[in-house]
Amino acid sequence: MKLRSLLLVGLGIGIGYTISRKMREDDPEVVMGPQRTTSGSPGLRLVGDRAQRIADQAGVRGLDAIRRARGAIRTRLGEPPTYDDAAWL
Repeated sequence: MKLRSLLLVGLGIGIGYTISRKMREDDPEVVMGPQRTTSGSPGLRLVGDRAQRIADQAGVRGLDAIRRARGAIRTRLGEPPTYDDAAWL
């Protein structure tokens, strides 16, 4: 009786181990985007952070310029101003 129980426990552990290995395999159907890697150098991280901040500010300023230009076009055409920015995005 004890030997049979020991074999069943061993068989359960073996099956669990093989299932867990199979579950951890990469699925070729799952597409993962690029992963951000951090550099080890603090100087490069600082430059990268500043560059990202400047790029974010440039994007915001670019959108503001587009909104101002569209507003100027509307006033030249004589259309009433609309305050629905979602319609222009």
